[in-house]
Amino acid sequence: MPRHTQQSQHTFVIRFWWERGWGDTGREMGWRGRIEHVQSGEGMTFQEVHQLLVFIEGFLAPLSSLTKDQGSG
Repeated sequence: MPRHTQQSQHTFVIRFWWERGWGDTGREMGWRGRIEHVQSGEGMTFQEVHQLLVFIEGFLAPLSSLTKDQGSG
C-alpha cells in the first residue's frame, strides 16, 4: 500500500510487456506491467489497468483532499 505523501509533484515510471504463459484455463496471453513511484521507491506489478490506477490514486488522493480543504477556507 502506498504511503500517502503531501508532495506537490509525483513521478511514476511504468513499464509494460506482453506475456505468454499457461494458466488454469489454458494458454493465457496479455499485457503485464510494473509501476514505481520515484520519490518513495515503492512499486508493484499489475495485470489490469484498475490496479495501476489504484496505486497512483494512493499518492494523489491526499493532494485532492488538501486542495479541497484549502479551497473551503
